[in-house]
This record gives sequence, C-alpha cells and structure tokens, in this order.
Amino acid sequence: MKKVTILGCNNTMATTLFGPMDILNQAGRLWNRVGNTPETPFFDVSIASANGQPIRCTNNVLIQPHCSIESIDQTDLIVIASATDIGRILRETPGIVPWLMKQYDQGAHIASVCTGVFLLAETGLLDGKSATLHWGFARMFQKKYPRVNLKQDQIIIDHGRLYCSAGVNAGMDLALYLVEKFCGRQNAVQSAKTMILDMGRTMQTPYERVLFLKDHGDPLVVKAQKWIEQHHTQSIDYGWLAREYRMSRRSLERRFRQATGVTPLGYLQQLRVESAKRMLEEGTRTFNEITYQVGYEDISFFRKVFVRLTGLRPKEYQQRFSGYGASARER
Repeated sequence: MKKVTILGCNNTMATTLFGPMDILNQAGRLWNRVGNTPETPFFDVSIASANGQPIRCTNNVLIQPHCSIESIDQTDLIVIASATDIGRILRETPGIVPWLMKQYDQGAHIASVCTGVFLLAETGLLDGKSATLHWGFARMFQKKYPRVNLKQDQIIIDHGRLYCSAGVNAGMDLALYLVEKFCGRQNAVQSAKTMILDMGRTMQTPYERVLFLKDHGDPLVVKAQKWIEQHHTQSIDYGWLAREYRMSRRSLERRFRQATGVTPLGYLQQLRVESAKRMLEEGTRTFNEITYQVGYEDISFFRKVFVRLTGLRPKEYQQRFSGYGASARER
C-alpha cells in the first residue's frame, strides 16, 4: 500500500481533510465490500499536523491528527488541505516547509487542495510551473507568488509529482485523479461509483464569479468602472467616455487594462455575462430575453461571449445552476 499523509493546519476547511482521506481510504475497500469480494486497500492514510496538536478548522471543530510531521520519516504522497493564513502558519510552524521539501527530495508526491497551494508554493517547487486554486483567492496568490503561472480556470494540474486543485470539492476530484494515477482507471471508476461522485471535471470557469475589484490604486479607472457598471445595459461610446476623463481613448484603454486586467469593452462584457448568469439562475427568462435585457441585440454574438467567459452554453449553465430544489422534490 502507498503511504499517504493528509497535512492539516489551523483554519483549514474540514472537507479538504476528510474528503480526500475518505476517497483514498476507501479505494479497493468499499466497492469490494458492496460486491461481497475481498477488500484490497491501496492506501494507508493518516492525518498529520505540524506538531501533532489538534487542528482547529474554520467551523471551529477540533480534529485530532494521527501524528506530527516530525514522526514521519517517509511517505509516498502528501495531500495539503486548505491553508488560508499562510503567514501565521509559517510563523507558528517554521519546520513545515523544510519537511515538505525533504519529503519531495526523498521521492514523495505532493498535492494541494484549494489554498493549500500557498504552502506548496512556499517550497519554491512551483516556481516556473503552473498552478491552480479556488478562483476567489487567485488575485492574492498572483501577488504573493509571481513566479508561478496561475491557471485559475483549471480544476486539477499535474506536474508529475506535484499536483494542485481548485476549491473545496475539487479536493474530491483530485483524490479520484490520484486513485486513477496510482491504481488505474478501473479502480477510479469504482471509487466514483461507490462514492456517488462525477468524474472528468476539468474547468472551474462555470463556478467563477467575476470580482470587480477597485483597490488597484487608479482613482480615474475606479470612476470609469463605476460609470460602466451603472450603464452596462446601454450602448457605450468609449471615445465619449475617454473625453469625459480628459484623455484619449487609447490612454483610457491602456490605464483600464493596466489597473483591471481587461479593456473597458472586456469589463462591459463581464458585467453583462454576470447579469445574464443571475437571470439564468432564476430560471424565469429565456436567453433571447436576457440578451436584450443586458444590452445586446445580436443573440448569436452574446452566446459566444457567454460561452467564452463561462465555459458553458447558456442552456447548460441554466440546467446546472437553476431549479435544484424543484428537481429534488419527489414527483
């Protein structure tokens, strides 16, 4: 059996500890038990904290780990649960990064769930490589680790012995992926079936919410952002808007992109898609109606914009995110 260490720090999400643990622990067990055949477990899974002390999760539940990292000389796979306050973790447990690097040098695979990638990035092992995490922490991660190429639309990234995954439930996707990598496709499919989990999710784009941040330090762009937000369902003349702020359209677009990462037109498209997503979630209007309400006349064009920014066709988005309660009620 492969020896697996689930590494937990204070303020972790409990699911990012127990989700991967349960999936890895049941591989070769639950499917066989249900089928009344001998169990053939593939992983020996334990939870570790830096010092062996209980882990206080974000829900204020205390988890007693099996051991401390100091007691682990060798492990085949480390799964780092979410780790939100990386500064505090490094101050309180300075030995955690050297331990991770030692284990990697000894041949261990290291995987991170959600914000656990902050701790993985602290090792320097991701420098020059790509990474992913929950979309809501993307900007923070980019600022802190500019040497890492963030691909926030991805669910899982695999660098051979280094892995990272998106938000909390993506830890389940990661665990299934690791079952497949270590034990083969058939065992991964069996694990997914017994745990009632979907396989093959690759993008977190449909789940993202565009964060229209205004803390970039350019007050003129903030004014332009607010104006576009207030008028995003109307036709916008960007030349007129630039003149309102006493600059050329080219200068406005340059400053806007520098501050927000997109042009004014790109910002408008994001606003309109976010509005359309909310209307689709309500499930009371057709996409044609929504297209006109958010400010477009060309339905085909807006559909292309919607697919590009969400990764789903409008109907697919609506099916995924609207009417959940109705579909769950007995008919």
